[in-house]
Amino acid sequence: MSTTGTSLGQPALSLAQVCKLLSDPTRWKLLRELCKGEMLPSSDLAKRVGCSTDMVFSHMLVFRKLGLTVQRYRGFYEIAPAFRPAAGATTIDLGHCVVKLDTPLE
Repeated sequence: MSTTGTSLGQPALSLAQVCKLLSDPTRWKLLRELCKGEMLPSSDLAKRVGCSTDMVFSHMLVFRKLGLTVQRYRGFYEIAPAFRPAAGATTIDLGHCVVKLDTPLE
């Protein structure tokens, strides 16, 4: 799936893509971890968000199809450069919405 640029030069996901991305609490947690700027292996992601590595793989497939993440090496993931927030930022711009990553999920 491709992304298009917003007027600010940021990539934009379609509204349907944003809804799919944010429809699962585990994806929110994974997004929060990845936006910290580290390249993380799936096993570390699984530990940090409290799920299995198989679940991480299935969520990362969704992220990769949306162009939100890239896989570096085998099993290491990071936010795609086009979506990467500035260092220390607590938000990510998805085009149709800006997600505040520092808010509690529960």
